Amino acid sequence: MKSRLKEVPKVKRGQVLVLVVLGLVAVLAFVGLAMDSSRIYQTRRLLQNAADAAAIAAALELATNRSNTTQASLWNKIAQYLQANGANPATSQAWLLQGDTRLVEISQSTSPSPPPPNVNKVEVLTVRTIPVLFAGFLGQSQSTIRARACALVGNLRTLGPRNNVVPIAVHYEVVRDARVGDTLILWDGYQVTVRTPNNVDRNYGDTDNPYSGWLNLAWIHNEDEDTIGNREVDQSHSQANVNDWIMNGNPFPIFAGRISIPPDPPATDGDFIMGDPGIRASGLRTLEEKRQQLIAQGKRPIFYFIVFDRFFNRDGMRQLFPHHGDVPASHGDCEFPNSLYFHAVGFVAIEVTEVNWQGSARGEKYVKGTFVGFAQPGEVNEGSGFLGDDEMAKAVALVE
Repeated sequence: MKSRLKEVPKVKRGQVLVLVVLGLVAVLAFVGLAMDSSRIYQTRRLLQNAADAAAIAAALELATNRSNTTQASLWNKIAQYLQANGANPATSQAWLLQGDTRLVEISQSTSPSPPPPNVNKVEVLTVRTIPVLFAGFLGQSQSTIRARACALVGNLRTLGPRNNVVPIAVHYEVVRDARVGDTLILWDGYQVTVRTPNNVDRNYGDTDNPYSGWLNLAWIHNEDEDTIGNREVDQSHSQANVNDWIMNGNPFPIFAGRISIPPDPPATDGDFIMGDPGIRASGLRTLEEKRQQLIAQGKRPIFYFIVFDRFFNRDGMRQLFPHHGDVPASHGDCEFPNSLYFHAVGFVAIEVTEVNWQGSARGEKYVKGTFVGFAQPGEVNEGSGFLGDDEMAKAVALVE
């Protein structure tokens, strides 16, 4: 009996072979595409991390050492961080900007020139070309990947709770005229002295225009308190409260606002902190104890002093915030207590070197310390800049 099985036609066998080959090509293409995509993604992430690190490093250098840095040193800092993070400085560029305007390119710079005085941003671009597999079938054997980062430099806007913020305010003019390394002396009265390394003194303040203030960190008004929370807590704080603030830091975050200089109208954003002119000898002894504690721990006794542009009495606060009395009763009587209110516009870092809480006001009770450059990642207070504000505590933030 003859078999009924028929031979598969050769034409059909050839068609199956073609389909198998085409299927293998498709699979290989998808594999190649996946490998290309993975390599591109990994390279882009590496380059972006490198660009971010380099931009932040240069911005921190600009923030803390602006008076001594050069365009060449900034580029060297950028190149160092690019290389340390796997990018090639030779295929990278960098610029110094004001806002969105590029002022000068510093790529491969050897210039001893300082950065332009109005620089507030560092831009870094790094590029790498890598081979690709799948795109080779389409006539493209490589892919060029770019990563860009911009770091903004400016005055620090916010300090969180339990930082080394002491309840002392200093007028912005004192900071404006000072330099890193100058000595700050706050007297138990209304005066402030800035002493240069050459022992040249500049004195500020009088009874009608105090240049320092002793603050109540438990009573702070802010027009955005619905968002950040109520800090109008205790208008009659005790000495125990003051000791706690100095030893353990501020109980609430502090928010700096925009600076306003007469004849411009007062700014209403930022914190308005209850306080009195001068400094209180009752808190100076605790400050000296804290200073000695930090030294014993092997730490530098660096404290944040709050910088203010103006202060207001109760009537002035009523004019600035006429609807403050409309706030719900959780704020007590919703009234401004009879006191002064210092408008915070930033912070200054002071390494306290000497505290004396005994003796007469102008002659013997004082806080003495040195202006130090300080910067940290954080929110930039773009409205608080002023000419000569290099000594203000700075923030650096990635913005692109």
